[in-house]
Amino acid sequence: MSDAPLTGLVVLVDPAPLSTLVGVVEVLVQEGAANISLSAEDGALEPMLGMYGARTRIGCHGPLPDVMAAMGMGAQFLLPDDLDEPSARAARERGVACYGMAMTPTEVRRALELPVDGVQLFPADVTGPLMADRLRSIGLIEHVIPRGGVVAYSAKQWLKAGAPAVCADSALLADALTGGDLAALRERYRNYVG
Repeated sequence: MSDAPLTGLVVLVDPAPLSTLVGVVEVLVQEGAANISLSAEDGALEPMLGMYGARTRIGCHGPLPDVMAAMGMGAQFLLPDDLDEPSARAARERGVACYGMAMTPTEVRRALELPVDGVQLFPADVTGPLMADRLRSIGLIEHVIPRGGVVAYSAKQWLKAGAPAVCADSALLADALTGGDLAALRERYRNYVG
């Protein structure tokens, strides 16, 4: 388990049957994905940690109660949809990187008052990478991880502006969790990191 802050690309994987998750995560790990977040609601965290925990960093995202329960199962980082101070402190005490959530610079500052490793800017597709320049100008960019609808081009723009990490979700995964072509997933992943 690592309390190191997230860096680079963080792939958020929606709930799916375990057999489907294994195929998708295997492709991502083969391509070098260093951070994969599973939905805290689907119960796949423990088996996926057993299969992939030595090859990639596996965390979870979703409703706060489910995310906190996942921390007890070994999640290596937390991306809760909401965060309160007791939960943030519990994550800090356990040595698990934890991120608040905000949308505006004012909300980012407020979220940083909690004992967190950073703040998820959500939904990032609403603000777009132009927000990165604003956050950089006011000294917040190094604390912000954009999440929600981030496509390959905007992911690169956020990272170039100084965001330590960026979350990729359905724009990257597309139909991979519903039987889509895993070779296409491989190509999309390469577009994000290339």
